[in-house]
Amino acid sequence: MAIHHSPHSRRGRIPARFSLSRSCAWWLAVCAATPAWAQAQDSQSLDEVTISTKAGPVFDVEQAAVGDFDVPLAQTPQSITVLGSDLIAATGMQTLSQALRLDASMSDNYNTPGYVENLNVRGFMLSHLGNYQRNGLVVNNFAPVAFENKDSIEVLKGVAGLQSGVSAPGGLVNYVTKKPQPYDFTAVSLHGNEYGGSKLHLDTSRHLGTVGVRLNLAAENLHSHYDGADGSRRFASLAVDAPLTRDTRLTADLEYHRKSQPSVPGLGLLDADGDGVAESLPTGPINPRRNLNSQPWSLPYQTEAGTLQLGLEHRFSDDWQAKLAVGHSRTRINDRIAFPDGCGAIYPGLCANGDVDVYDYRNDGIRRHLTSWEAALDGKLTLAGLSHQLKLGVSGYDSRHREPALQAYNWVGTSNIYQPVVLPADPQLTTPNTNTDEESLAAFASLHTHWNAQWQSFVGLRLTRLDRRSIRTDGSRGVALEQTVSTPWLGLTWQPATDWTLYASWGKGVELDVAPNRPSRYVNAGEVLPALKSTQKEVGVKWQAGDRLLLSAAVFEIDKPSAETVTLPGESLPRYLGGARQARHRGLELNAAGRVSPQWSLQASTAWLDARYTHSHNPALQGQRVTNIPLFTASLFSDYRLQALPGLSLNALAWVQDGKRATSDGRAVLPRGWQIDAGARYEHVVGERLVQWTLNVENLSDHIYWREAAPTDWDGVYLFPSAPRTIRASVRVEW
Repeated sequence: MAIHHSPHSRRGRIPARFSLSRSCAWWLAVCAATPAWAQAQDSQSLDEVTISTKAGPVFDVEQAAVGDFDVPLAQTPQSITVLGSDLIAATGMQTLSQALRLDASMSDNYNTPGYVENLNVRGFMLSHLGNYQRNGLVVNNFAPVAFENKDSIEVLKGVAGLQSGVSAPGGLVNYVTKKPQPYDFTAVSLHGNEYGGSKLHLDTSRHLGTVGVRLNLAAENLHSHYDGADGSRRFASLAVDAPLTRDTRLTADLEYHRKSQPSVPGLGLLDADGDGVAESLPTGPINPRRNLNSQPWSLPYQTEAGTLQLGLEHRFSDDWQAKLAVGHSRTRINDRIAFPDGCGAIYPGLCANGDVDVYDYRNDGIRRHLTSWEAALDGKLTLAGLSHQLKLGVSGYDSRHREPALQAYNWVGTSNIYQPVVLPADPQLTTPNTNTDEESLAAFASLHTHWNAQWQSFVGLRLTRLDRRSIRTDGSRGVALEQTVSTPWLGLTWQPATDWTLYASWGKGVELDVAPNRPSRYVNAGEVLPALKSTQKEVGVKWQAGDRLLLSAAVFEIDKPSAETVTLPGESLPRYLGGARQARHRGLELNAAGRVSPQWSLQASTAWLDARYTHSHNPALQGQRVTNIPLFTASLFSDYRLQALPGLSLNALAWVQDGKRATSDGRAVLPRGWQIDAGARYEHVVGERLVQWTLNVENLSDHIYWREAAPTDWDGVYLFPSAPRTIRASVRVEW
C-alpha cells in the first residue's frame, strides 16, 4: 500500500475522502475474495483460531516494564495501569484523550482535536519531556501519538523519580510498540465514523529466516464533530527482531507519522458581574461543534515526526543479562491558530456577552530533535543467604528545540463565542521566539530482596545531572540551569497468602525551574531556583482474585512545591520564588482488571482525590482546591461474549466525574459529567480468513457536558465540551 503525501488543502478534502473510501473498499474486496499469497504458511495459525474456543479480550497484564522491577503487577509495591491493545481495540478508541477514560486516576489536560494531547495523573500535569517513554526510552510528547503500532500504554501512577529522574510527580507513561509475532499474519482494516472520516490500516508480521518483521501502514482522513476541523494523517512503522546468536538479540523500531488538522481552541470563563475578573461558565446550551478557529484564513496544525530506536540484549547466563538501547526522533511543527484570548481590559477571560479578542498566531518551522539512550545490567545474586535482584545502569538524553526567528501573534478583532464573526488576517511576523537545549545524564541502581516467603523489599536511587539553556532568537533573555539531583525510592511488600499482597512505598520526584530572565519584571531575573522535590507516600493492597482477575486498592499522599511570584517587603519588583507554593494531593484508588469468567472481562476503577494548596503567599489560594482536578471519578468497562451466539461480543463503558473546579475559589465549578459508550463486535471465519466487524457508539445518550477547564501559564482557563454522540464502525480481515 502506497502512502501518498499530497498537500493538505480545503478544496482537496472531499475528493481525497472519496478516493480513500474507494481504495479501502477495493482492498477489503481483495482480502475477502482472493487467495492469500501466503496461505500455506498461515493456515496452521488460522486453524488455532476458532470462534467457539477463542478467548475473550485480555484486559489484565502480568508485568509492565514501566515499573522498573521485574516483578508481577500483583506483587509490586506500585500502582500501575496497562491499557493493552485488546482493551483499546474493544473500545474502538483512537486517541489518548479517549483512552484515559478507562482509568479513573487520569484526566484531560488541554486535549482537543488537532493538537498534542497530554494527561493529568493523580491530579498532576505530566511534563512533555520527562514523563513519557517509548519502549523504556525518553521521548518528547510534542507530536500526536499514533495507536496503530502500539501494543500497550503503561502508566505508572505517582512520583517516577527513580524511573525518569527530573519529571512531574503525576506519573510516567510508557508506549510499548508492537513486535513481530511467532506466527505470520496479515490484517487489513477499514474504519469510519458518521462524519465521513475513514481510515485504512495494514498490519502484517513476517519472518525472513530467523528475523521477524512487523509492518504497520495507515492512511486516514480526519472528519471531526467540530466545525472546520477536518484533516488528514499518514503513518508507517517497522519493527525488526533479529537474534544474532543464541544469547544476543538486536531489535529495531522505526516510525513515521504526519498529521495535518486545525486545532480547536477552548472557550474562556465570562466576567458575568463586570468586576474585570472572569469567574462564570458560559450560559445556555453547550455547543459541542463550536470552533472559534474557523476563520477563512485558518490553517491546520501540522506535525511530521520520525523515530528510530535500536536495542541490543545479551544474556551472560540464566541469571544475568545486559541491555543497550538508543533512540533518535525528529519532529517538525507548523503551529497556527486563530486564538481567542481575553476581551479588552478583561484578561484572561471573556466579556459577559461572550465577546472575545482573537489573535492570528503563526509559528512555522519549529524543529525538535531528541537523542536518548540507556545501558543497564541486571541479574540475580545471593548474599547473606538472601536472594537479590540487582539492576545497575546509566542513561541520558540530548534535546534540541529550534524555532524560527519570528512568530506572528497579532490582534485581528473581536468575535463572539455564541455568534462568531469573520475577521481579517494579520500574518506579520513580529515577535521573537525562544530556543532551548537540554541535556541529561543519570546513573541508577535498584535492589529487590526476598527476605522470606512473605516479605520483600525494594530500594532504588537515581542521580541526575541536568543542563538546560534557553535564549530568545534575538539574543535576549538568556537563561542557564545546571543542577545535580537525587531521587530515592523505597518499597516493602508482605504476602500473608500467595494471592494477597500488602505494600507500602515512599519516593521522591524532582522538578527544576529558573526565574524568567526579564529584569524589568523580576528582581531575581534569570536566577536558578532550588530543586523542587515532591514526596509521595503510598500504602495499598492487591488481591489476585482469579487466574486472570486482579483487584487492588491504594491510598496515597503527594506533596509538591512550585514557584510563585511574590513581592517581598522592601522590594519594588516581584520575585519568582521557588517553593513558595505547596500543593498536597491525597487520594484513594480502587481498581479491577481482568477476566471474571471465560465470557466476561472488565476494566474498572474509582478515584477520590482531594488536591489542595497547603501554602501560598496569596491568601486567596490557601486551603483552596487545585483547578481542573475532579474530586471523584469512576470508570467501568465490561465486555461479554455471548455463548448463545458464538463470535458476538457486547461491551459498554460507563464513566463519571464530579467536583472539577474551573477557579480555585470555587466560584466556577464544572457540573457533574457522565457518559455511556456501547459497542458490539462480531467475529467469524470466511474460508481461512478471520473477519471481525465492530460497531461503537460514543456518548450513547448524547449528554453534553464540560469535560475540562484547562489552566494556562498566564492564569487563563479554557473550557472544552464532551463530544456528541458519535458512531464508529470498522471491519478487519486477517489471514
